[in-house]
Amino acid sequence: MEYKIRKYEARDRARVRWICCETGFMGDPMEVYFEGREAFADMWSLYWTDYEPESALVAEADGQVVGYLLGCLDTAKQERVFNKEIRPKLFGSAMRSGVFFHLKNWRYLYRVARSSRRGEFNEPRDRVHAEYPAHLHTNIAPAEYRGHGMGKALMLEYFKYLREHESPGVHLVTTSRNRLALKLYYGMGFQDLFRDPLTCYDHVTDEPLEKIGMGMKL
Repeated sequence: MEYKIRKYEARDRARVRWICCETGFMGDPMEVYFEGREAFADMWSLYWTDYEPESALVAEADGQVVGYLLGCLDTAKQERVFNKEIRPKLFGSAMRSGVFFHLKNWRYLYRVARSSRRGEFNEPRDRVHAEYPAHLHTNIAPAEYRGHGMGKALMLEYFKYLREHESPGVHLVTTSRNRLALKLYYGMGFQDLFRDPLTCYDHVTDEPLEKIGMGMKL
């Protein structure tokens, strides 16, 4: 399959948001557990497309964007921007769009709160941010475009970008369900930084899940 990797452009935004939603449940559409595509895409792509687009890449095939890598150079900064500027807007837009009126969403949000109480999100942030300050997440859709090397090509191009900016390391967070992606990440040199049980999806899958943080020095 022929494809090209290039820098993200503003014209790619709608397509990136669509891919984000189509892959939102570990490669499957986000509607498995959540309703409200605009809110979901804002949560998982808005910072990267609107606040740090220079760190994003896309894969293009058959005349359309079929994959992306959204990254940032400084995760601590990204979290500050998200909490100060994006989160309040998300809450307001979610209220206006009726996201909180979906029973499916309440079931998921209850489980997120339960996971938080259980300490499932208590990852070693200070260490990760200090040693692996950059991060990435990458997705490809439709599914027929997976397995052709796009994910690896996106990451290799991103690593060149990080080295140009003298980043000491990069991290990502995935789950034990993403077996093919894990094989790729380990093959490229990522190593486990932390593993924690993840129970917020136990209403939509019987598979015991782990949240896996992985890092690589550059």
